Amino acid sequence: MPNRKQLIDKIKSLPEDEVDEIADFVEFIETREKGHSALAEYGMDDYLSQLSDYEELLAAGKIECR
Repeated sequence: MPNRKQLIDKIKSLPEDEVDEIADFVEFIETREKGHSALAEYGMDDYLSQLSDYEELLAAGKIECR
């Protein structure tokens, strides 16, 4: 398991869009730790765009449905 500095170094090396995902995840963890149920809402704002991306990859034959 990486320590805090190793984790920060890894985050610094990521592309900006992946840093945004990490920020979303950290926010989810903070909310969960406060006792709120955020699981149903977590990531839902991007759900349709993610679904569209998935459908395009599937249609292009880049991924398979199993």
